[in-house]
Amino acid sequence: MLLRSKLAIYFLIVVLVSAVISTIVGIQLINSHIINRAQNQVRHDLASAWMVYNEKLNDVKDIVRVTSERRMLLKDALIKGERNIVRRELEKVRKIYNLDILTLTDKEGFVIVRTRNPYNVGDDQSNDDLVSRALKGEVAATTQIVPVEQLKIEGDGLAEKAYSVFKATPKAKPTVKKYETSGMMLKAAVPVVDDNGNILGALRGGVLLNRNYQIVDRIKDIVYRGETYKGKDIGTATIFQWDVRISTNVIGENGNRAIETRVSEEVYDAVLENGRSWIDRAFVVNDWYITAYEPIIDYNDKVIGILYVGILEQPYIDMKMDVIWSMIKYLIIAVAIAMVIAFFMGRAITKPVSNLVHATEQISRGNFPSKVEITSKDEIGILSESFNSMSMRLKQTLDEKDIANEKLKDLNTRYLELLGFVTHELMQPLGVLKGYLIMMEDVNPDTALKPEQRKQAVSTMLRNVNMLINMSQTYLQLSKIESGVLEIHKKKVNVYKKIILPVMEDKKAKLIVRDISFKVENEEEFDKIEVYADPIMLRIVYNNLVTNAIKYGEKGKPISFGVKDEGDFYRFNVRNEGVGIPHDKLEAIFEKFVRIEGKSEHKEWGTGLGLFNAREIIKNHNGRIWAESVEGEWANFLFTLPKGK
Repeated sequence: MLLRSKLAIYFLIVVLVSAVISTIVGIQLINSHIINRAQNQVRHDLASAWMVYNEKLNDVKDIVRVTSERRMLLKDALIKGERNIVRRELEKVRKIYNLDILTLTDKEGFVIVRTRNPYNVGDDQSNDDLVSRALKGEVAATTQIVPVEQLKIEGDGLAEKAYSVFKATPKAKPTVKKYETSGMMLKAAVPVVDDNGNILGALRGGVLLNRNYQIVDRIKDIVYRGETYKGKDIGTATIFQWDVRISTNVIGENGNRAIETRVSEEVYDAVLENGRSWIDRAFVVNDWYITAYEPIIDYNDKVIGILYVGILEQPYIDMKMDVIWSMIKYLIIAVAIAMVIAFFMGRAITKPVSNLVHATEQISRGNFPSKVEITSKDEIGILSESFNSMSMRLKQTLDEKDIANEKLKDLNTRYLELLGFVTHELMQPLGVLKGYLIMMEDVNPDTALKPEQRKQAVSTMLRNVNMLINMSQTYLQLSKIESGVLEIHKKKVNVYKKIILPVMEDKKAKLIVRDISFKVENEEEFDKIEVYADPIMLRIVYNNLVTNAIKYGEKGKPISFGVKDEGDFYRFNVRNEGVGIPHDKLEAIFEKFVRIEGKSEHKEWGTGLGLFNAREIIKNHNGRIWAESVEGEWANFLFTLPKGK
């Protein structure tokens, strides 16, 4: 056999073996990458789901706490015995805020007012964990399992709403139990005190989660934006009472929500039996999902249920197959090209190649010759020219690699600084919480905190917990901006009705506490204005601006909203009277981690990221944002949005 034929055959064998190995390794890497990507995504989704869940629990707590501050009303029931008037007023509160229960007890824990027909009273609730803590002067909130007997006492319709008959579910753990009568409830209880701080009783409120889809649908809207894939929801969320779905947007085979179905056995063992998080692919009712499950814990650290989010697995499988087939197609093309090259190289390689060998030896030592001398215009000449080109590209690649390493080193330094900053910011509220917890744990009657001191301690701890929640949400938004995955989905939106009013409704409790109202300039004109924008992103902008206005605004002074037509743009503004902004900080406040710690009486400092996030969102809408202020008098934040798409 001729030498050129041997070389061609050997070359083809190497190419084919390399192609097979590359295909196997590539498929494994692609599979691993896509699975890791899906699992990381579902971890972030679960964190967002917990924010929504805890936000609802905090809403219940805030409603009950604000209602308890109506001391004159509640004293009428607790002291004067005017229970019917108080019941009617509390029932209005319960209905306005969509609570399922709102109950008032005396200082011994006996119910004196219920706000749900048939308005049962007289039963002892002092053994309830939350009520007992409230009667000790604490504000408490948690998720609880409520027995059917208690549901019947609380009012009509609750026991029926909680009752579930288990449905056969593939891969569920076998059980002899056929139905569930108890319910799962978000509950909060706060003390009712007189003007001297003496505890008169406790006010308890709650929302039954069974067949209540508000939380899971809000998770679906915020995290998955209602996206579908081949007619199926791309993402779903579920609340389990033990292993039974009581609130879900997973759809069963009958086209309805899959309540009363059960979790798979492997998730049951990991989460419910062992209290661990579980992130993996799982069979959910009738399809495979990339899922995340975490236990729901009650006030006594007992696992009572599961919070779940899941992403449909099929899109990732299809994505993986598309990438694999594309890779195989290009490998086939590469092998075909290699066969052609092998044919021509086999004929030319028998000629002297000493110059190429020498040049190769030089490169192996790290020496890059300027060029290889070309002695002919045949195939060897072409190969020599290609070698020269390859040598230049290799040298350029190595140079670029050195530059990239320097950039990576700089990037690591920046993120280590960011990590140090975040750690420092978190340590302050955590240190406060630890200090108060140590004081509250003290059982020595001589040194233990008095009721009023404990109330103040709980208030301080709550403020620091809210600070930690706010930091977590803001750093999550920052991560999306920094990683370049901030997605803008524009549609026509009425800024007044769909953005401003919902934001102010969310801030209602804080507005009441701070005695702050809001007004809209040119309200009729404002109500007609619509822009093309991402409503969720725009709501984040207004939420950050309103939060700052409440935080730094003067108590009792209003927050005003305005809009002005400026040709191709609308100019919006949020204005408040208060501490204002120093002139030299008007531009710096939009940078990361910049905060104005002035004379505000509201001491809940933020992360210094809200205005940075707002600026990036407005920039992604092709607008701009800036601030105007007179220090000590007022501050005005303005931004523009284009009228067109």
